[in-house]
Amino acid sequence: MPKWYQGSYRRNLVDMHIEAWDEEFLSRFDPETYVALLKKANIQSAMLYINSHVGYCYWPTQTGCMHPGFKGEDRMKKLFDLCHQEGMDVIAYYSLIYNNWAYESNPDWRMVDMNGKASRERRINVKPGGSRINEGRYGLCCPNSKGYREFVFAQIREFCQHFDFEGVFFDMTFWPMVCYCNSCKERYAKEVGGDIPTIVDWNDPVWVNFQKKREEWMSEFADIVTRELKKNKPHATVEHQYSTATHSWIRGVTEGISQASDYAGGDLYGGFLQQSFVCKLYHGLTRNQPFEYMTSRCYPSLNDHTTMKSKEMLALHTYITMAHQGAFLIIDAIDPIGTMNSKVYELIGSVFEESKQYEPYLGGEFCKDVGIYFSLRAKMNPDVNGYDAVKPDYSVPHLEAAFGAACILKENHIPYGVVNNYKLEDLSKVKILVLPDVVAMNEVEKQAVKDFVQKGGSLYVSGRTAPDLLAEMLGLQYEGRTEEDVTYMEFNDHGSFLLAKTEANYPLTVFGYQLKMRGASKEQTLATITLPYTNPSDFGEFASIHSNPPGTKTEYPSVIYRSYGKGRIMWVAAPLEAAQQQPHRQVFANMIRELATEPFAFEADAPGVAEVTLFHKEEENRFLVSVVNVQDDFQILPVYDMTVRIRLGNKKPVRVMVLPCEKEIEFNMKNGYVEFKIDKLDIFKMFAIDYEE
Repeated sequence: MPKWYQGSYRRNLVDMHIEAWDEEFLSRFDPETYVALLKKANIQSAMLYINSHVGYCYWPTQTGCMHPGFKGEDRMKKLFDLCHQEGMDVIAYYSLIYNNWAYESNPDWRMVDMNGKASRERRINVKPGGSRINEGRYGLCCPNSKGYREFVFAQIREFCQHFDFEGVFFDMTFWPMVCYCNSCKERYAKEVGGDIPTIVDWNDPVWVNFQKKREEWMSEFADIVTRELKKNKPHATVEHQYSTATHSWIRGVTEGISQASDYAGGDLYGGFLQQSFVCKLYHGLTRNQPFEYMTSRCYPSLNDHTTMKSKEMLALHTYITMAHQGAFLIIDAIDPIGTMNSKVYELIGSVFEESKQYEPYLGGEFCKDVGIYFSLRAKMNPDVNGYDAVKPDYSVPHLEAAFGAACILKENHIPYGVVNNYKLEDLSKVKILVLPDVVAMNEVEKQAVKDFVQKGGSLYVSGRTAPDLLAEMLGLQYEGRTEEDVTYMEFNDHGSFLLAKTEANYPLTVFGYQLKMRGASKEQTLATITLPYTNPSDFGEFASIHSNPPGTKTEYPSVIYRSYGKGRIMWVAAPLEAAQQQPHRQVFANMIRELATEPFAFEADAPGVAEVTLFHKEEENRFLVSVVNVQDDFQILPVYDMTVRIRLGNKKPVRVMVLPCEKEIEFNMKNGYVEFKIDKLDIFKMFAIDYEE
């Protein structure tokens, strides 16, 4: 029997993190109005709060404290029932770890930092520019606390008996800080021995092992919460918050969160390019399709309560998700008194009224030639060490390189997806594997990469990715890295074919160090490392006061290209794909094209803002093509005169149709590709290509 989520693409959540110090708070919460607005918005599945970060419960609880704004009335149960009467699925929202009521009521459950301070006593997390992102509002409870675990299990048993629902979303399943509470100390001493380390040092096996423990503990917590829920509601699905899949090591989030979830999803606020990347990441991480992408209806994120995104922006969120065959959840936030803005739901409804027409056509296998590798265990910066765990470093160079590669491939219309360390079997589904500055890899991952290339796969690898493995595969000796953190890639005659609008005498600038390898032949070396006249860290000596021009050539290779087994490898001594400069981005795209051993699944003559995705519905002899106009702005400007080519090989095209109207359009067949034109793209278009063998 199909699960509820398999046919649900239009979802909604209304944040209800509301305090209780004013008797007016939530006094005007009305279930009838709420469900009427959901109907107006064309919502299929409603995620409804049964508690919040504030900690109050929205049911008559015996295990916690009901929000006094409901005045003892079971309004949320009524809302659940009304949604079901209207044919909507109901997903219960429950906040883990972030629970102010539990934090205040049970001090022993609190997370504390290495200095013994609990979360509501801390004022350290500050965004660039000075705005605080944690002003002591959040009471954090430790998942290692037996008392807190027992409380969570008791709450699960209670709300499972009280509510009828199709699924549960457990929010905040991650470490917001490095915890040194007594429960963590006792567990660490029992399982490892000694005291928890306090200095972050990725060269220290003790610290590295502690981080592995943090990841293990959080994965275990997610798993036992899921098992407790399913023990009490066997039919219900579970989703744990997974926006933290891309967050730094501090969250302690790995594939364990995906393994504890029926499908992957989370809320993100980084713009449309980020959404495109994350949709591909979730598509590869989820145990079941569709994944879920969430974001706010306010601009730019949840920290603005009133500023509404434009209809074009909401439509673009919807269609980027749909182009990847995901489910889109739009987040609103309730007014403290319990009211909601009806105009918001009119706007959402107008977007979903249009998008729902495409839903019957969805399905198929995601077509991707290139797989960008993203490791959930490489989300740290191993070059930043020696600081205490109270003030963590949030940088994730591996993510920056992976995201850079994604943007370049998108704008060059090269079919790509995101593969991960959780499902290494998916490497066989791509022809080119990109390893973007993967700063940590275990032996299982390395062997999987080695096997991939030996069997005929093409590999692009950059920066700090497994230097021992690359030295072995390339037959080189690894010697460390340059002292200089401004360096250059100087292409020779063998590598000049990769350059675009760049003169060989003016090498590509790298704002970072490069790895040093010895032993490559001249034929295999496409570029070498050139250094500035002086070391940029020596401020007293320089050649040019504003910059560090190239001045010292070396024989160290910067780019190596060679065969290995049945495959081939392009190695780059720094993450070129993370560069913002256009010449660098074009060189990376040219490298990927060079690594291709057969034509790509699709091509497009189109501006870089137009993203193409392709799904193959083999059982229907159909390819599904989506084209999205990905621009980060309130108003999306149309683009014109595009040509899209889909590779059919020996298949014979029968028709090309514009969906959902199913109007047939003209097409040509050239060199194994079916070719059709798009005169104008506003935000989204979908096409079906039917063929016969």
